[in-house]
Formats: sequence, structure tokens, C-alpha cells
Amino acid sequence: MKRSAFAAGLALAAGAVSVGARPRPTPTPFPSPDPDAERIFARAKAWWQKRKDLPYLQYGALIRYRHAGHIIDTWWDATFRTNDGALHLAYIAVPEDDAKRLRGFPISIFGIKIADTNPDAEPINVQEPDIEPNSSFGLLTRYQSRVIVTSEPTENPLNNPSPRASQLHEIGRVEVATRDYDVRIVGDETLRTGEAVHLKMIPLRDPRQFRLRDLWVDKASDATAQLVVAGIYNGKPYDAIQWTVRYVPIDGRWYVQQLRGDGMHFGFGLEVLIDAMEIDFVDYHFPQDVPKETFEKLL
Repeated sequence: MKRSAFAAGLALAAGAVSVGARPRPTPTPFPSPDPDAERIFARAKAWWQKRKDLPYLQYGALIRYRHAGHIIDTWWDATFRTNDGALHLAYIAVPEDDAKRLRGFPISIFGIKIADTNPDAEPINVQEPDIEPNSSFGLLTRYQSRVIVTSEPTENPLNNPSPRASQLHEIGRVEVATRDYDVRIVGDETLRTGEAVHLKMIPLRDPRQFRLRDLWVDKASDATAQLVVAGIYNGKPYDAIQWTVRYVPIDGRWYVQQLRGDGMHFGFGLEVLIDAMEIDFVDYHFPQDVPKETFEKLL
């Protein structure tokens, strides 16, 4: 009798708890894939997987940005080692430009620069162009780690940046059984490199991790001719805007030619607005060998 009453009490309590309980939410279903778009995207990933690079690349790296009607250029010599992704950057001093930009003095309040007596002075410190020239920006993870070797910071009086943005080693991942993006065909377009299929990339999860937004696949080769990525590096303002990345074919291999981002806000409070920034890789050449000392870490 007592046991029955106790059991009945438990049942009543359980019923009281369940009354009015909200049903478990149903996960939002993924959109059905477009077979044609998925097929083109698969061919684009396969192209990166089959890619064979030469051992060394050398090129010039230019960061150019426009601010208040001024065009400001900063140049580096770059040497890249393919097998481990090691990159050596050496700042190129241009005495005439440095003389112009180092004149005058900044006007600051509480340590914040609000003006400069020299209209040609650089308003910001730029991130060094430590981006792989053969980067897929998330279509394929090519390296687990990278070694960045730069010139002595004192060799560049104009570029003593704040704590540097960390390099984004993996923007996306390639998995056989998991759809990371909903891929849709926008249409055929004519680029400077030829005819391409434009794909729209919508991340199905974690848009901070899966940053591809648009992809142009070369119709003749399945190479990536152009893409849009939602942020580079891991620091602001570089990771807060979309970048258009263009590639250039050289002897059957495709390399990064230009990254462009618009509307970048630097600083805190009294911000500096950069209308547009370009990172250009130019004058590619491919030496047979490079001195080992080139990639030794400078202290």
C-alpha cells in the first residue's frame, strides 16, 4: 500500500514536470545540394590536391593603400620555400619616399595620434605580406605550420607595427563526408584570365572558420582564377572585411596576384579609414636553389 502510494506520487511528480515542457528544438535542415555546383566545386578542390609546385619562388610584394587622396606604397622582396611554407620577407627601403614620409611630426592627445604636420606621413602601420603565394584560402589546407622569417625590424623605420595579427593557418578544411558550404552556380563570367564559372559559397556552420564566399573556377583547367574570402589573418581590421583574391597563371601553375579589401578602419576611437588596400605579388621567378641561411630565423 505504501509502496503503491509512493509510486503514484513519483508518477504524479513526473507528470507535473512534463506538463507544459517545451519540445526539443528541431535542427535547421541543410539545403539540398545542387549536383552541378557540387561537381564543379569538387573539381576545383581536386585541382588543388593534384597541384605540383616548384621548390622555390621569389617575387616582389607590394602593399598599396589609399588614404585622404594619397597613395602609399611599401615594398618587400619575398622568397618562398614550397616544401614547408617558409617565407623570407625583406623590406625594400626607397630613400626618396622615406624622406618624404618621415618629415614633420605627429600631434597626439593622450598617446593617440590625431594629426600630423606632414601630409605625406603614413597614417597606419601595415601588416607584413606574410601570405603564401600558392594559398588556396580554405579550399585546401596545404601546410600544418609555417615559418615566417623577416628582415630586421629596424631596417624599416616606417613599419613598426603593433602586436602583429596572427597568421590564419587554416581558413577551412576539406572533408569527403561533410558539406561545409552550400554551393550554388551564379553563372559564367569572363575574367582577365579567361572564361570562368562563378560559384556562391554559403557556409553551413561557423562562418568565422569557413570564410570562402565566392569562387571563380577556370573553365579550361578547373584552376581557381579568383575568390572572395571573409577576412585574412586573425586580427582586425584585416579579418573584418571581405577580400577579393585574383590569381595569375604562369607556365601552367596559378599563383596569387592580388588581394584587395575596401573600407578598413584602423585604431580606437579616432579611427583612420583606409579607402582601399591592395597586396600585390609581382615579378615571379623560380630559382633552382636558395641559400639555406635565407630561412634562418632572425633574432
